[in-house]
This record gives sequence, structure tokens and C-alpha cells, in this order.
Amino acid sequence: MADMRSQNIDALKGTAILIVMAGHVLTWNHMEDGYIYDVIKVIQMPLFIMVSGYLCGIGRRASDLTQYWRILKRRAVSYLVPFFFWIVLLHPRHPLSSIWETLFCLDKGLWFLMTLFLLNLMTYTAQLAGAKVAHHRKLVFWGVYLFLAAFVAAETLLGWEFLSPGLTRLYLPFYLTGYLAGENREVFADIPKQWRAVFCGLFAAGLIYLASAFDLLDVGTLMLLGRQLLASFLGCGAVICLITFCRDGRVKGFLAWLGNYTLEIYVLHFHFATLLNRGETYNLYSLEGFLFAAASFGVMSLVTAVIIVITKKIPALDFLLYGKPGRPV
Repeated sequence: MADMRSQNIDALKGTAILIVMAGHVLTWNHMEDGYIYDVIKVIQMPLFIMVSGYLCGIGRRASDLTQYWRILKRRAVSYLVPFFFWIVLLHPRHPLSSIWETLFCLDKGLWFLMTLFLLNLMTYTAQLAGAKVAHHRKLVFWGVYLFLAAFVAAETLLGWEFLSPGLTRLYLPFYLTGYLAGENREVFADIPKQWRAVFCGLFAAGLIYLASAFDLLDVGTLMLLGRQLLASFLGCGAVICLITFCRDGRVKGFLAWLGNYTLEIYVLHFHFATLLNRGETYNLYSLEGFLFAAASFGVMSLVTAVIIVITKKIPALDFLLYGKPGRPV
């Protein structure tokens, strides 16, 4: 597995978390705009989900029931332990009612972790079903996977709210795209670097056009949702092509290092996005607004880094907060 996980993957994760952090500085300080924030919004979580799908695509398969439960146990520890612990931590007086409420509206908690677990669950369940038959394993895999996807779609149409199936449905295309890219990684590895630069430019140009011409956050109709999905795929494609085009060096090395701590950063950083805010609203396109956003990003990053360093030295906190075995930074 180590040889299959290149520096590019960790660098993409590092890039994605920086985009998420920038987006939260804008939203928590009420500095959203119709251009920069729209671009951030359509890229940040789709890119994370796509990279996660890719890692699943290149990872170990659920070839039997024992392997299936072993993989799901690891995923549950990584995603569900911090998901539930943070609810209890933030709502210590009413933990059970808060957990119940969050399960019916994942946006009230760390929704990304639960949604990612569900996407993994669907994929590994389909893998197990395919592994159980002697012939037509691909056909069985896709049959089970599409059935589960149809079930998620039916949940949203019926108005079911448990585990927020709308989020799973929304991010499933990105996860599946990443998964298929991981399964067919040799095809993408053979793309010449100059073509990656061309694709990066085309994808970026398409995204810029959509962001400047339309409101990408309006998904009131199926057509508008499709337009947002297109913008997300263009944005993710541009970032992926850019990272894979750039040569290895200090910048990519830093992004890759940062990519090893995305979960830690994800669950912590937004709590400190407004430390410098004194109740004022800034215009992002003014010098004062830009400096405030940059300073807020820097302070948020510093406080987050300090807390990560301290908490990861305590194995119990490393496990409960981040779903990881204790290992010092």
C-alpha cells in the first residue's frame, strides 16, 4: 500500500484542507462573496471525497467476511469515534439527545465523517458481494452498488432524514469517480505532464466561467444542481492536474506533510476562525478585509497546530478526538 500512495495523494489532501480552512474563515466571519467563496465551496469537500474514493480504489479489497469486518472496524474507529465523541464533548449536558438529533441532521456535527463512512460501507459491501460469486464478479459488484445507491436516492425522495441521505447522494458521484480512478490508476499515470497542464488550464477556465456567470450555490432545480456538480468536477480536475503536474519539492512536500493531519485539522480549525473578530463585517475585496482574512487564517492555523501537537501526545485524546492510535507529532 505504501508504494501505491504517492506524494501527490497526500499533497492533494493537504491542498483540500487549506481550501476548507479558507472557506471557513470567510463563512464564520460573514465574508462570503459570489466568486471566490463559490469556487471554494464547490471544490473543498468534493475534492476530499474524491481523494478518499481513490484511496479505496487502490486499497485492499473486502475479499471475504473476515476481511470485510476488519476493514469496516478500522473505518469505524477512524470516522465514527471522533464523530460521536465530538458531539459529547460539545454537548456534555445532553449528550444522548444531541447524538440523536445529529443523526437526523448530520450538518449539526462532523457530517463529513459519517458520510464518508457510509460511502465506504456501500463500496465494501458491494466488494464482498462480488467476491462471494465465482463468475461475473464485476457485474455483481455493480448490481449491489447500484442497488444501494438507488436506496439512498429513494430515502431522499421519501423525505427520510436518518443519517442525512441527501449528503450521501450528493457526494456519491465524487467518491465513485475517485474509486474508479484508483482502480484504473495506470491509465491516468500514463498521461504526459504537458497534457496535465493543458487539462488544468481548461478545467480552471471552465470553473472561472461558471463562477463568474452563475450563482453556483443555487441548487433549487435539477439543472442548477447539475451545474454545481459540473463546476465541482472542473474544480477538482484543475487542482488534481495542477498538483500532479508540479514537480516534487518543498511546496509539495509541505502539502503532503499537511495531508497526513487532515482529520485533526478538520475537526479543530473552525472553532478558532473568529478569534480576531470583534463583531465587525469586512469586505473581502478591500485591503482591510484581505488583511483581516489573512490574519484570521494565520491565527486559526497556529492555535490549531498547537492543540494538535499537545493532544496527539496523549494516546487517549488522539484516539477519541481523531480516531487514531497515539503517536507523538
